[in-house]
Amino acid sequence: HWNAAGEVDGWAGKPAVLLLGLLPFGLPVLFAALPKIDPKKESYRKHMKVYRPLSALFVLFFIGMVWLVMLSALEFKLPVGGLISAGIGLTFIFIGNYMPRIRPNYTFGIRLPWTLANETVWYKTHRVGGALLMAAGILMGVSGFLPGIAAFAGIAALLAVVIGSSVYAWVIYKREVRQNGKPEE
Repeated sequence: HWNAAGEVDGWAGKPAVLLLGLLPFGLPVLFAALPKIDPKKESYRKHMKVYRPLSALFVLFFIGMVWLVMLSALEFKLPVGGLISAGIGLTFIFIGNYMPRIRPNYTFGIRLPWTLANETVWYKTHRVGGALLMAAGILMGVSGFLPGIAAFAGIAALLAVVIGSSVYAWVIYKREVRQNGKPEE
């Protein structure tokens, strides 16, 4: 474990290393199962061109994390905090770019009562949420190499995305209901 200053302050045993190494193999199984168990499984057929690259991105990200941990354990001097922040930032940018193309579903995307109740709210929220996530990714990527602010910037960026997307979804939902009557089912 690395603290906010990028210094190692905790160690795990061999079982944890084995689990970390196996994680990238379990993720493809999870990503293959999700479209089959989601109640809105037909949406996955419509956005498979988004789902596959994002699934692959998560697997590659975790493979990179495993390699980073292993290289650090082998005493390679790497800026672990900066590399992790940069990796998370790039992942956020990639996800944010694809978010407007995610179809309504129950396991993938900004799943709030308001986005799940109305497709217009879903699409508008994902367009705004995607832009916010890309901005958060840029902030995280850059701040990762600035000592002392990476952890704060990352948390602040994530909070801004979560709160901003949630409030926006609620406002759009209320506007849709006011304009069109009762929400879609």
